[in-house]
Formats: sequence, C-alpha cells, structure tokens
Amino acid sequence: MANLNEMELQNVRHLLQFGESDIEKFSNYAQNSQDQSVKQFFQQAASSCEKNKQTILQFLQ
Repeated sequence: MANLNEMELQNVRHLLQFGESDIEKFSNYAQNSQDQSVKQFFQQAASSCEKNKQTILQFLQ
C-alpha cells in the first residue's frame, strides 16, 4: 500500500465514519419497517455499506 498523506487519511477516516453512520441508520430503518420489501431494501443497503467499509479496511492493511 502506498503511504497516504494527511488529506487522504482524513478522507478515508470520513468515509469510514459516514459508512458506519449509514449502516446504523439503514439497520434502524429496516428494524422499524412494517413493509417486508422496504425492510429488505434497507437491510441490503446496510449490507452494502458494511461491504464497502470492509473493502476500505482491507485496503489499509
């Protein structure tokens, strides 16, 4: 992995923070949804955010 400068590191940190926030938000929407298709939509969105987060973390290793 190439060394990241301070600005790039800040951007990665923000991506991870926003991703974590989106995971929580979409999971909560799914839990509170009565409609099964809406629930599934938000579960998939949360899962997608989690995959993106894991991809970023793997890149940093």
